[in-house]
Amino acid sequence: MDDLLARAIDLHARGELDAAAALYLQIIRAEPQHFDALHMLGVYSFQTGDLATAHRLITQALRVRPDAAAAHVHLSAVLQKQGRLQEALLAIQQALHLEPDNALALNNGATLLSADLKRPAEALPLLERALRLNDGDATAWNGMGYALIELRRLDEALLCLQRALQLQPGFALALYNQGNALQLQNRLEEAMRSYDAALVRQPDMVDAHFGQSACRLLAGDLQAGFQQYEWRWRKPAYQSIAQQYTQPVWLGDAPLQGKTLLVHAEQGLGDTLHMARYVPLLIAQGACVILRVQPALVPLLAAMAGMSGAAGWPGVTVIGDGEPLPSHDFRMPLMSLPLAFGTSLDTIPAGAPYVQADPARVAQWRARLGAAAGGAPRVGLAWAGNPKHDNDAARSLPLLAMRRLLNTGCDFIALQRDLSAVDRVLLAREPAIRSYAAEQTDFAETAALVAQLDLVICVDTSIAHLAGAMGKPVWLLLPYAPDWRWMLGREDSPWYPTMRLFRQQRAGDWDEVLQRVAAALVQFTPGQ
Repeated sequence: MDDLLARAIDLHARGELDAAAALYLQIIRAEPQHFDALHMLGVYSFQTGDLATAHRLITQALRVRPDAAAAHVHLSAVLQKQGRLQEALLAIQQALHLEPDNALALNNGATLLSADLKRPAEALPLLERALRLNDGDATAWNGMGYALIELRRLDEALLCLQRALQLQPGFALALYNQGNALQLQNRLEEAMRSYDAALVRQPDMVDAHFGQSACRLLAGDLQAGFQQYEWRWRKPAYQSIAQQYTQPVWLGDAPLQGKTLLVHAEQGLGDTLHMARYVPLLIAQGACVILRVQPALVPLLAAMAGMSGAAGWPGVTVIGDGEPLPSHDFRMPLMSLPLAFGTSLDTIPAGAPYVQADPARVAQWRARLGAAAGGAPRVGLAWAGNPKHDNDAARSLPLLAMRRLLNTGCDFIALQRDLSAVDRVLLAREPAIRSYAAEQTDFAETAALVAQLDLVICVDTSIAHLAGAMGKPVWLLLPYAPDWRWMLGREDSPWYPTMRLFRQQRAGDWDEVLQRVAAALVQFTPGQ
């Protein structure tokens, strides 16, 4: 059996997987509890995408030899791929208990902690140990760079990635991570070169294409940027969205007259509001539009479909995610609309308002709020976005930090619907700001509340898009490395004519931003 196993492992190492698997099976038929054959056949199953079989075989192998660290590492990889992340971490921890210096366990555990569990600080000790054992481990240097990027320690990350590339020139993943670090420092040209170098080695690296699309969009090259942005559909999360639909995608390449077009949300609430501006353009082409959006937006956008006149969306049907799909000829992901219309900086459909609040709800909120004391400007505040957003730590700030704005003589209304425990305590003690979180049951209610305001001050969240779509003055507080749609080096937005951008001058420094906002707020006069 030893000779047969050696032949199988040699074939496996040379990439002749099916031939190796046949030999593993031959061994198992003769010796059903043969650890190595069970283990390696499990690895083969993992490599060929049969996760259930891989899990069964490696688990069976570990019953034979529970002290085999390598099998625990491979079991962790299977569990990670299955989305069973806590179990995957336990398997890695068991491997490291058995072999504290197992380089594969150290590197895989670091990746699991940084990329999947979003606990990059816990990955650093594993990587430090790996590099103490072998300073020439390019994989560990790359992992260290990635973890430091997640922690926004970008200068240190770049040093680690440069070391990885010294050890392994052309290391595509390190080049990609280097591009990400440079992009987060707003060094777009250097980031593009790093992504280019990664794509020379791996032309189909989806994440590198996606990173380049963000760079192009940040630089204002919307046409090339949105073209490359289509690479998102090769990401697993987006593929699961696409699998919900069967009709062909419309990208501006077929007449819409008399056709039914399903336009569907694919990302966040703000993204949906951002791209809703294109619905009138589709109507103008003769399409019968079905707009499928997040349930919280249905009342607001359905009211638009029911409005008459130039502001309305005649003939549009608005449905929520999860509702049965009506028959349709084509489908259109919302974030692909700029590509379909060949949008450039000069052709953004930026007319506002393109979303309006329901008049009956507006009247109710007007009565609820009453008149502002002394005719003071009425200002809405939103300070935090969805905590599940990849960049939420950089884009959100605590309500406590915004207190410096409350001494400017304005009538403040909190627009934050989801309040943390600290927010609730502070709002209860702060008479200068009123909160109506419980009454904001959906975006139709929030829109009616926003309609009462003279100004909205907020971080990069859906409130910014709602207020901008309504044509309200918006002061948007942006992190140093902003989302692609806000571009770089400008105080206005071509997407929203009534928006003013207040950018961080240094990463993480909200104090300086809020000083400028407070100074501008003292000078603010509604309607000017």
